[in-house]
Amino acid sequence: MLVNHFLLMVLYALLVSVFFTVLWRRTRRDQVKLFIQLFLGMVGGGLIVAWLMFPFPSGPPAPIP
Repeated sequence: MLVNHFLLMVLYALLVSVFFTVLWRRTRRDQVKLFIQLFLGMVGGGLIVAWLMFPFPSGPPAPIP
């Protein structure tokens, strides 16, 4: 089975957002607002960090000649 890192990040953001939304807010309107903020913040933040890290190599450093 192929596991997609983006799918796992979205699943994690979904579960954590639901947990903290239920824990921290009482009214449905406040829960929806906080859920959207948390979910988009985590997924968007992850994509921004990935985009910033893209130019850097992920392997070991090249040997110095």
